[in-house]
Amino acid sequence: MIDLKSFLESIKADKNHFLTVKREVDAKFEASAVLEKLQHENRYPAVYYEKVKGYDFPVVSNVFADRDRIAIAFGVDSKNLNRTIRELEVNPIAPVMVSDAAVQEVVYTGNEVDLTKFPVFTHNAEEVGPYISCGMLVGKDPETGIRNVGMYRHLVQSKNQIGVHFAETGHGRLLFDKWQAKGEKMPVAITIGHHPLVYLGALSFVPFGIDEYTIMGSFIKEPLRLVKCKTVDLEVPAEAEIVLEGYVETQETTLDGPIGEYTTVYGKQRQNPFIKITAITMRKNPIYFDCFNGHIDHMLLGGTPRLGSIYRAVKTACPTVVDVYMPPSGTCRFACYISIKKRHEGEAKNAICAAIGADPFIKLCIVVDDDVDIFNDSKMLLAINTRMRPRDNLFMIPGAKTNALDPTVENELLVTKIGIDATKPLVGFPNTVSVPGARELDLSKYIG
Repeated sequence: MIDLKSFLESIKADKNHFLTVKREVDAKFEASAVLEKLQHENRYPAVYYEKVKGYDFPVVSNVFADRDRIAIAFGVDSKNLNRTIRELEVNPIAPVMVSDAAVQEVVYTGNEVDLTKFPVFTHNAEEVGPYISCGMLVGKDPETGIRNVGMYRHLVQSKNQIGVHFAETGHGRLLFDKWQAKGEKMPVAITIGHHPLVYLGALSFVPFGIDEYTIMGSFIKEPLRLVKCKTVDLEVPAEAEIVLEGYVETQETTLDGPIGEYTTVYGKQRQNPFIKITAITMRKNPIYFDCFNGHIDHMLLGGTPRLGSIYRAVKTACPTVVDVYMPPSGTCRFACYISIKKRHEGEAKNAICAAIGADPFIKLCIVVDDDVDIFNDSKMLLAINTRMRPRDNLFMIPGAKTNALDPTVENELLVTKIGIDATKPLVGFPNTVSVPGARELDLSKYIG
């Protein structure tokens, strides 16, 4: 069975990837303080909280905080993670409908709906309240009927109401605008808790009009099992832990924020739409799934699935591209590193333009030769400091569109984007130092 519990079971024996907190913790700050302390020690395991004060359900968080663990979910090592995602996401598998659904073992509707039963964390000091941070929201295009799945923040505002922030550049905003133009409420369902591959499929950077459930199927290598919702005309994953059903109010807003964003700073307070919850369905003994927003868990979850589409765009401009990466040092959104086997001068600049055009979040794009490890920030800095000629190989694009959450943004959506060609000239550049035989040497024969 492909679900959250099966994945946690697969990593449970490895303390680098799974830790259990047996002590009771408070959902406000204390639970996330454990994660913050681990982060300070350069440790990023998934953390399972057996008991949260005042609640009946356990919680797991930090699942996406380690790139190696994301690779484990795919059954590969981290060196092959990007290639695996690229190959899988272009071979979608359609979902199947079922009638037996673990996520509908328990059903609450009407006055039974009570969101305060769930141990929703408040993570960071200045956050206005508890946010559902790991919910996959599905909606339908009112014109085409095609589903769209994305992830958004949801402030718990009352027993049956949560907020929602649809980013200006996201597909959810396109759907919302269509329902708003019709003057109708937008039906939605929010899945909380499933296998990590299902989440990564939800965030795959595919064009608008592609059903993300088909990408989830490609990632799990079988059709995703879906079940009809109880109170809205939508379908949700049958093996989920919890589902919230409801309608987005398209003609009213409420205050939302601040909240810690993937940018590592707080997003400002906004007037956002809200969702009235009409039903809660769940397993008999669900695990509440949390994402540690504003930290590496949040960054890698959103950034990893973007790499495939960027790679394909760059490959059109530069067929000899080796790989692309969005590092946590750039919040897995704002910086993009590209490795190429350079054939012509100027090729790196074409690759930069392709990447920036493919993903509006990128504001710093650096291209290096294929002998530079793009997964290592120190190696990237070394390449910049020893290979870049600023006069010829650094350029800026002022007034370019980005995401409104960028703390350097002007007029809500505009930033200056920077491209850096840190590749060596094809002729006349000195060789990099190396020691013959070092790579093949067996160190155990020299050091006990």
